[in-house]
Amino acid sequence: MIGSEMIRPEEARKRWRALEWAWTPGAGLRVVLQEIPRYRGRMHQWAWVVNRLAGLGTLLFLTLHILDTSLVYFAPTWYEHALALYRHPLFGLGELILVGCVLWHGLNGLRIAISDFRPHLWAAEIQARLILGTVIAFFALYIPAFVIMGNTILQKGILGR
Repeated sequence: MIGSEMIRPEEARKRWRALEWAWTPGAGLRVVLQEIPRYRGRMHQWAWVVNRLAGLGTLLFLTLHILDTSLVYFAPTWYEHALALYRHPLFGLGELILVGCVLWHGLNGLRIAISDFRPHLWAAEIQARLILGTVIAFFALYIPAFVIMGNTILQKGILGR
C-alpha cells in the first residue's frame, strides 16, 4: 500500500508489550499517553478514539442532567440557581460540544452497525471510505446546527438581546 511503512514483527511485539504493561492497573497515565499515538491504525484508530470521547462526553452530560434534574425534588432553590447558571454563554458552548458528541457518536455507531450486518464491509479500504463518508455527513449536519445554535448563543447570551 502506498504510504504505509513496514513494521518488523519484533518492533510490533515490543510495542504491544509496552501497551500491555501500560494497561495494567499500576501503570501511569504518562506511559499510556506516550504509547497510544505510536499505534499505526491511522484513520480507523482516530475514528475509534473520537467515538469513545464522544460517548464519554454524552455520558457526562446525561449524568449531570440527571443530577441537576433531581434537585427539583430535593433542593428546589438550588435547581433555580442551576437554571440561571445554565443560561451563561459558556454552557451554550457546552451545548455546541454536546451536539457534536451526540451527532458523531450516532453517525459512527450507524456505520459500525451497518458494517456488522455486512461483514464484507470490514475490509480496511472499504472502512476508510465509510469513515470518510461519516466525517462528511457529520460536517454536513453539524455546520448548520453550529451556525444556528452559535448565533442564538451570541444574540441571547453574550450580546444580551
